[in-house]
Amino acid sequence: MKAPETAINQSRKNILFLLLLLWLVLVIIRLFYWQILKGQQLKEEGESQTLRQLENKGLRGQIFTSDGYLLVGNKRVYDLKLDKKNFQGDANDLAHKLSEIAVVDDWQYQDADSMEKKADLQKSIEQSILQKFDAKGNWPKLLDNLSQESKEKIESLNNNYLFFDETYQRFYPEASMAAHLTGFVGRDENANEVGRYGVEGALEDELKARSEKNLFKMDALGFLLAGQKYESKNLNGRDVTLTIRRDVQNLAEESLAAGIAKYQADRGEIIILESKTGKILALATWPSYQQWQYFKYPSDILKNPSLTRLYEPGSTFKTLTVAAGIDSQVITKDTICTKCNGPRQIAGYSIKTWNDQYNPNISIINGYAKSDNTAMIFVSDLLGSDRLVAYLKKFGIGSGVDIDLQDDARTNFPSKIGPVETATISFGQGISTNSLEFLRAINTIANQGKMLEPLIIEKVFDHQSQTEIISPIKEVEQVISKESAAIVTEMMVEAALHGEAQWIASDKYTVAAKTGTSQVPDPNGGYKTDETIASFVGFAPASNPKFTMLVKLENPKSSPWAAETAAPLWYAVADKLMILLNIAPDK
Repeated sequence: MKAPETAINQSRKNILFLLLLLWLVLVIIRLFYWQILKGQQLKEEGESQTLRQLENKGLRGQIFTSDGYLLVGNKRVYDLKLDKKNFQGDANDLAHKLSEIAVVDDWQYQDADSMEKKADLQKSIEQSILQKFDAKGNWPKLLDNLSQESKEKIESLNNNYLFFDETYQRFYPEASMAAHLTGFVGRDENANEVGRYGVEGALEDELKARSEKNLFKMDALGFLLAGQKYESKNLNGRDVTLTIRRDVQNLAEESLAAGIAKYQADRGEIIILESKTGKILALATWPSYQQWQYFKYPSDILKNPSLTRLYEPGSTFKTLTVAAGIDSQVITKDTICTKCNGPRQIAGYSIKTWNDQYNPNISIINGYAKSDNTAMIFVSDLLGSDRLVAYLKKFGIGSGVDIDLQDDARTNFPSKIGPVETATISFGQGISTNSLEFLRAINTIANQGKMLEPLIIEKVFDHQSQTEIISPIKEVEQVISKESAAIVTEMMVEAALHGEAQWIASDKYTVAAKTGTSQVPDPNGGYKTDETIASFVGFAPASNPKFTMLVKLENPKSSPWAAETAAPLWYAVADKLMILLNIAPDK
């Protein structure tokens, strides 16, 4: 009886062993599958549950005036998101309440001139919010760029399914001051922020925020695992300080707006340079725009007219003609014009003076003061076309302005210059420039004949290296001699005291300046008969210039003449500028 029993037990042991062996093989196969075949995938999945990519992004650099006022900064705004997956409640009621709050931040609502328009806009926002309840994804963005006030009102609704993301946008504590200098921040084709026009566009690489991404291991609650540190770096873009002064810029803008209204002009500019450095103390343009609502304006308003809007300067250009004549020694200020007794006949054209009055045997200094076209043609005769062109190019006419502003600063020098063109160029017609290019040329005389590039950037501050980069003064070349510049200055003083604008000349300080009333080219040929550009350009005090200023008014309707529009506006600004810059009277 014992033998069969032993056999049965042995069989059972064998079966159990086989089962254990099979189980062990299955375990080994399973381990091979998970650790070898699926090991990398499991590792990645495990890391994906603990690893988090954190992005640290800085803020766009700020823009300041030279006297420390913030022109362009960054303010905190909020995007509103909905936990759609868990949302419970009345979507229509929530959309209505949100639209009532958010509509106040909308510029169209702020500009609306009727309650009906405001109601329509709110309804439009409400419908937009409702559509997002049906959008794909569990976290649709209901609203963006909400103000702090709107955020707080939404929070007071106590809705547990609404959440905010914090972001930033540009803001302008000085309102639209210096808009054509600052430019604005728009979006590129990928909806990324990018600077447009002005300093924002020219210094995009300097101003733009930096960012960095890092991987960290975190626990289920989102805390860093032991041994890891998250060090936040300063990734802000560089801060830029402009050369403009807030008080001088404000003076220029307010004065220009008053001048536009008083003289009924279509457009206008006032530019003020520091004579010895070329720094732009103010650049005012009209019409201007609000940077935060740039999308409301046509592109021609967004461009800086001091760089992009070409014009024929007229009689102010005579300053460069006499400077070329004096420096090349073909004339002195007392040279007598022997061809000023009537209109000049050149290549079949009769070229007259602006008032059709003539001054036989007039001296060049008096011909310049009286803005006599025939006297300037006489100077160009003595110079010759090639030498006149060479001097004008030395003065930078047609060369563009090397300045940190994102605008087209190129001008075109006339390709054909025959006898007629030489004659008309001598008194500022038939040749185009822009305001900054021309003011640079006049400032060359104020700076004893040495050209300076206009400067708009005072300094740049780098947050990463904690260093300040000061912009150097940009000296170009000695265009005319110091002696020639002194003689031309004397002629400009004479023009200010005894020219068309003598009635407004200051009795407190000496001004070297010249009026210009230029014709406006007609696209169909010739010149318009009902439009002029009135300008007045000069510097003061004449013996030791502290500022050089151009005032330009396009199509002033109260009077076409610069002596009755641009000149009095120039002196009104100069009177206040003498006080702001603490310049002592020299009379």
